[in-house]
Amino acid sequence: MNKKELAELRSRVDADDPVAMFVYAEAVRAEDPAEADKYIVLSAQLGNPNAAEKLGDKYRENGDFERARYCYKTGAKAGLSDCAVKLAIMDLDSDGSGSTRELEELAESGIKSACAALAAYHKARGNRKAAAFWRSLLK
Repeated sequence: MNKKELAELRSRVDADDPVAMFVYAEAVRAEDPAEADKYIVLSAQLGNPNAAEKLGDKYRENGDFERARYCYKTGAKAGLSDCAVKLAIMDLDSDGSGSTRELEELAESGIKSACAALAAYHKARGNRKAAAFWRSLLK
């Protein structure tokens, strides 16, 4: 991104455009991670689902599952299927059958991350046949 494009993007950021904030955050992440994180949070607060997913990933990595869940719900409501998958994965331990059904529905609709999650889930429980079935749908 050249200086002119960055200046145009920055003017959109100053006008509180959540999409521009997300793009700007990704553009400056290498040079200024703190600045990038600031704009990811702002973009997510303004309703950008991609920023909400990114923020949810950060919260989940830091062990803040309540905030991660909130961010993933925001993304899922906006139509990001990977957020729905991440929500179901987070709930597998507490609500195994409901979350498994949710993952199966997502996988059957063609969401590859749901297939991968189901394959890993069944493999961890020793069900090689089910794991192989879900892994085969990845191809």
